[in-house]
This record gives sequence, C-alpha cells and structure tokens, in this order.
Amino acid sequence: MVRTQTLSLKHAEFILAERAMGASFGRIVFHHILPNVLGPFFILAAMNLPVVITIEAGMSFLGVGVPPGTPSWGTTLKDGFDHIRQTPWLIIAGGLPLILVTLGFTFLGEALRDQLDPKLRKSR
Repeated sequence: MVRTQTLSLKHAEFILAERAMGASFGRIVFHHILPNVLGPFFILAAMNLPVVITIEAGMSFLGVGVPPGTPSWGTTLKDGFDHIRQTPWLIIAGGLPLILVTLGFTFLGEALRDQLDPKLRKSR
C-alpha cells in the first residue's frame, strides 16, 4: 500500500511543481510524500489489527493457533468453554478484554481516519 501510494504521488501535480521550483529530493520526500503516505498506513494498520487479533483468537480457540502453553485469548476462551457449567465467569473474563481491545483499535482507526484523511478534511 505504501509503495502504491508513493508511486501515485510521484506523478502528482504538486510534486511536479515542487521539482520545477527546484526543491530537493529530501524536501519532496519529507514534506510531501511521507506525510501523505504515513496517514493511510497508520489508518490501515489500526483498522486491520482487530481483524488479526480476532483471527488469532479464533484459531487458538479451535486449537490450530499458537502452540499449547503460549498465552492467547483464544486458549483462555477454550479453557473457559471447557468448564462453562462450573465457572461461567472464565468466558466473561477471557472474552471481555478481547471485545474491548478490538473495539478500541476499531475506534482508534476511525478517529485516525477522521483526522488524517484529506478527503474528509475538505468537507468540514
């Protein structure tokens, strides 16, 4: 994604104008290309992190994730599920942090998108 964004910015009119005015390569990279590439990268990372966490927890719950003995929310949920009739709070104690973390990263990604997306900034 970063490479594609950089290649598309490379031929943008404002970059060509900077070159025509004699701006150095470093100035173009650090003042124009990097700020326009890092914003979408951080947004994408924050929006994909809950998906990765959920997939890992689901695979660990099914027993095909991390090796046994390695701490994981999925193995915690699996252990709680095995004893759900005796101690249902184990499912709550294992599932609530998973829900809160995934929601937190989703809200972080939405907030970053609202702040860093230039298309949304113009419409305000």
